[in-house]
Amino acid sequence: MANKISAIKVKIKDDVATVRMAISHPMLTYAQAKAKTGNSDDANFITHITGKVRDKVVLDVSTSQFFSKNPIFLFLFKSDSFKIGKKLSGRELDSGIEREESDMGDFLTVTATDRKGKIYEKSVELTARKK
Repeated sequence: MANKISAIKVKIKDDVATVRMAISHPMLTYAQAKAKTGNSDDANFITHITGKVRDKVVLDVSTSQFFSKNPIFLFLFKSDSFKIGKKLSGRELDSGIEREESDMGDFLTVTATDRKGKIYEKSVELTARKK
């Protein structure tokens, strides 16, 4: 299993973005590392998560070994000051219609850092269903 931010899904309703994300990581605690390898310094878990849209921080969390293995994380933020792109319907995609540059939204970039200093990053566009 590769350690990574495996999924980010954003739903926007009434200028509030609800973000669900999954991180693939074994989250080895100090006690687990001591039992497994005999050395508690082998512990490795996510220590910090940051979410940014453009240059604005929308999430800043310091974590510890309390997160479960492969955690799923949910957070909300106000999205009224960001550009929300237009999502095409399935019928439009099947017809070969492409979005114009003006229909593109800002990107949410989530960065997670683990105890060993490895950085995981993933971006997703802020989009809303076409009305």
